[in-house]
Amino acid sequence: MRGGFTSKKAHPLIDLYALEGIRLVGKYLARAVQDAGDREARAGLALASLYGGYSLGPVNTTAGHAVAYPLGTRHHVPHGLACALIFPHTLAFNAPAVQAKTEQVLEVLGGDAFGWCASLGIDMRLRAQGVPREDLGTMATEAHAIRRLLDNNPREISREQILAMYEAAF
Repeated sequence: MRGGFTSKKAHPLIDLYALEGIRLVGKYLARAVQDAGDREARAGLALASLYGGYSLGPVNTTAGHAVAYPLGTRHHVPHGLACALIFPHTLAFNAPAVQAKTEQVLEVLGGDAFGWCASLGIDMRLRAQGVPREDLGTMATEAHAIRRLLDNNPREISREQILAMYEAAF
């Protein structure tokens, strides 16, 4: 949802759905992780997923997903986990171009994207997911080629900047 929210193609209607989805994830994801039987949390996340679909359909997503894809295709890291590992890095990278929206996302997450993801029990290091350092350059090249997503990103991003994200996440 954050990708749709910060996409170059975003508009006020998309922003409403995306921001509400982000708010629901911020409210319910930790509860669902702690207790998979929490029906209210699961319903909140189902609604967040619906809003995510509404917001991503018309505007697609951005660098976060493009940078996450090689983690799945090369190292079988589940896409949601890959997105979480990359999320703090792409959020920080894009912040200068979408400062107000970044502040809204961070407000929902308590001000710290990395800490919020880690609080869910995620080891935020790529090496902990079995990604070898020597593959980071190849992954950066692959991610940089995903123009259908990177062209939506609020900031131009180079292969070297993607590599720097992988290095920071390693």
